[in-house]
Amino acid sequence: MISRGDFLTSGLAAAIAPFGTQGGYLQQSTIGVNVPLTGEYAQYGKQIVTGVQAAVDETNRYTSTLTRAWGVRTYDDRNSGTVASSNVFVAASDPTVVGMVGDLTADVTLAALPQYANANFAVVVPSVTDDVITARGFRNVFRLPTSNANEGRLLALALLDRHNGSNVLALTTAGDAYGASIARAFVAQAKAKHFTAEIVTFDAHEDPKNAAAVAIARTPSYVVLCGKPEALGPVAQTMRAQGYTAPFAACDAFYTPVTTENFGKALDGALVASSLAPLDRVPSIVAYLRDFQNEVGSVSAFSAYGYAAAQLIIQAAGRANATNRFQVLTELQQGGSYNLLVGQYTFAFSGDANEPNIYFYTVASTGFTFAKSAIATGFVV
Repeated sequence: MISRGDFLTSGLAAAIAPFGTQGGYLQQSTIGVNVPLTGEYAQYGKQIVTGVQAAVDETNRYTSTLTRAWGVRTYDDRNSGTVASSNVFVAASDPTVVGMVGDLTADVTLAALPQYANANFAVVVPSVTDDVITARGFRNVFRLPTSNANEGRLLALALLDRHNGSNVLALTTAGDAYGASIARAFVAQAKAKHFTAEIVTFDAHEDPKNAAAVAIARTPSYVVLCGKPEALGPVAQTMRAQGYTAPFAACDAFYTPVTTENFGKALDGALVASSLAPLDRVPSIVAYLRDFQNEVGSVSAFSAYGYAAAQLIIQAAGRANATNRFQVLTELQQGGSYNLLVGQYTFAFSGDANEPNIYFYTVASTGFTFAKSAIATGFVV
């Protein structure tokens, strides 16, 4: 098993002189976190901060003899692109800030990307899956969750590999860019596997009876729900009531208690995808996960990706013996493999993972049970 120090710092100990050789002073390195801490989305931003802080605390505990001390500096972006961009300038004025984690939503992240790039900050994206984040050509972006397009592609590869039917549908609602991007990628990959596939789009406020009837009229052998459970869950319920007996599957947005509590009967046995691995089934992180849980209680996707984002910056700094943001960014741009709480990563030129993955959970009225990975690896057992 990887040692705790290696997992957290991946070379930090070898790169930095022992404590005391520099006159006994600790070098301060700081991770900036640019997320909403007030307003409607504050609860999610605070979970990301919680994860970053936990990773920093763990690093400081288990590398306490070294000359570097890690800290966290938070910036409330208020879920505003203007404020997020301004925060980047503030962070750049602090020479101890060597990398940034943020932002929470796609539009705010996009607005701030030019400022991150101009300041030569590596920005680790912990929550945004929108494809456009890594499609703008910025070389300082490193995304941890699987993008929408990759999720849709992996859904088709994993779900249809042994499916005997021929006609598959992706259901989504008008105006839902998230669901639409997953649906497009799913249908494109399904067609590449020689299935008859199409996207059926409903108005979010349409009567579920009408929407269900339209879907059933296509006589699908598999239906993938691409969007939010509040909008598509009632359609799935009505399809069952109208006689649909073939399988359902659903995208990452369905990996929530809303699904099992409200639609567990209709979706019983359905597979729901998530970027987040079942952390309790990852042998290499048992000790770190226990420490994390002891510090924060329940681990959410936001806190887990916050933890991993901090790890990535810490590991890159350790490998390069970096003392500033320029060196951290250069190290991440040079590639290499990183062992993080949420997976093992190498990054493509775009900033997405070279080998993205999703994990499937089976729905029951009592909750979710891990079923399989889209791509089998040694990370999850």
